[in-house]
Amino acid sequence: MSRQQRRLWEVECVVRGSALLHTGIALRLDGKLDEKRLSHAIGAVFRRHELLNTGFRADGETLHLGPAAHDEPRVAHRPDLCADQAGHLAEIRRAAAAAHAKTFPLTGEPLARADLTLLGDHSAVLLLTFHRLVMDLFSLHQVVTDLQEAYLRGPDEPPTPADRYSAILAAREHRRSGDWEFWRTELSDFPTPWIGERRPEPGWLPDGAELSVPLDPDLTGLLRENARAARCTPTVFVTAAAARRVLERSGAADLVLATMSANRMNSDAVGPLAQAVLVRVGAAAPHGDAGVLAQVRRGLREGMAHQGVEFEEIVDLLTDGMGVARETWPR
Repeated sequence: MSRQQRRLWEVECVVRGSALLHTGIALRLDGKLDEKRLSHAIGAVFRRHELLNTGFRADGETLHLGPAAHDEPRVAHRPDLCADQAGHLAEIRRAAAAAHAKTFPLTGEPLARADLTLLGDHSAVLLLTFHRLVMDLFSLHQVVTDLQEAYLRGPDEPPTPADRYSAILAAREHRRSGDWEFWRTELSDFPTPWIGERRPEPGWLPDGAELSVPLDPDLTGLLRENARAARCTPTVFVTAAAARRVLERSGAADLVLATMSANRMNSDAVGPLAQAVLVRVGAAAPHGDAGVLAQVRRGLREGMAHQGVEFEEIVDLLTDGMGVARETWPR
């Protein structure tokens, strides 16, 4: 297992019996659906990816991995429900949430499953559920893309083999020593970070509540327009804007911030690979808009090229000698 998987397994041992480490996606399917063709497509996609085709068996706090076969998608017929009727939507969501919450027994089966609900208005809901030991949010996009292509191709044309998760790990391990040297140099002489003691009060958000912030529907277009004007990607633009704001408000002369990276090296592999990549701003250039943007552009490019060292290991490097437990580092 990778270091990320080992950390996830440590969490699973604590929360065993809950769906805390589940992830997935619910897809609404409209139009005439060929159930047999869809079932074949799901099986083909699951077999295409190394981790989705691996069985996980728990023996106390030890996890054993081995080959395993997938069950057919579970099909439920709900002709009494229609996706376009507002009164039925809550029941559809409740049923999907219940299916998503069903825990994986960890007795040697794959940590991926599919539930198909056929509704009364000739539509359907396909729920794909995974354990985070085999999936991250970036991987979900790959799985949905694969599923669409497999359904359109049909059973007579097998999918091309995907990159292996184990091969990605081996490539990262191969460059690990060089990446360590990069981060030691990149973060040298960085001031010891101050970690605040304030935490949200218990009960600040009731269990099961959703915290949502409405966004301007034109925000995406505005970000792309500004990024195009700055000749950078939207990710670089947003990260630079955040860095500029923090530097202005804090008066700091040096800053390290993090943004998420798919960390796949242009691969179609599926698995827990995503992690935060650190960017240092302020130590080597002026704090003006152009200076911060240039540092973020360089920092993201270099940081993404040196991800053989994981985020938490770099945090340990920054906090070395502080006696700060990993649990107290703000996520």
